[in-house]
Amino acid sequence: MHVRGIATQGRSVWAADEAEWGLSPRAARILLAIPFVIAIVGVAAVPIRPVYRVLANEDGVAEWGQFVCLALLIILYARLGWELWRRDHRWLAMLYGAAMVGMVFIAGEEISWGQRLFGWVTPAELEAVNNQGESNLHNVGSVLKIFNLVILGICLAAMVGPVVRWTAWRARPRSVAGYALIPPLAVIPFFGFEFAYRSIRLLFLPTPRYTLTKYSEFGELSFYLGLVVFAVLLLRVLRRRAPEAEEAAIDPLRPSLQG
Repeated sequence: MHVRGIATQGRSVWAADEAEWGLSPRAARILLAIPFVIAIVGVAAVPIRPVYRVLANEDGVAEWGQFVCLALLIILYARLGWELWRRDHRWLAMLYGAAMVGMVFIAGEEISWGQRLFGWVTPAELEAVNNQGESNLHNVGSVLKIFNLVILGICLAAMVGPVVRWTAWRARPRSVAGYALIPPLAVIPFFGFEFAYRSIRLLFLPTPRYTLTKYSEFGELSFYLGLVVFAVLLLRVLRRRAPEAEEAAIDPLRPSLQG
């Protein structure tokens, strides 16, 4: 009975979270499965080295998938910043504006600011300090380690936030800040994949070989895709909420939010 009660409560929480975000059960299940598909595809390709190279190498499918996600995030964060600003949620608008600027920088770094597209030579001063001899900053010194730690922190917050929302904060109606800062439960695996990979690398395999090193591209793709999904769902929620009702509480089971 105790196990059955926990399962029933879990399903209730899951349904309430779906309702808050306007997700149908089918859509939530699809989102839940996508990171696992990405992870499995990466593992399945390992024995087929030519396929693995196409998927995971520099300028491979996974890396360009990340760039597409980053480009989408620039647009989505700009739109979210505008929506939040015009509804007088200024600090959230500035946060998303800063995130947009960050995505511009990361997108540029991801393709070495176009170096591999246009083939220019890395300046001698930068080549001397860059671990890969490319025109980017994230391979200089300890910048990459700091960047990885930031990603770990974001992933951890994205996984813990939804759990806290449905435990310690379950009785509270979700505010605009609650939507803007805490993703849906169905999005947790997108960040969990990257968190697990980065944690294992950091704690147990600081200098892995080629296969595990390149597997990072799949984790990063999952991470950026998770941000895209979160941003799209947040924008949809904001558009469904009337600006004049921004300060009003939202019932997690409110029919108008069920998609």
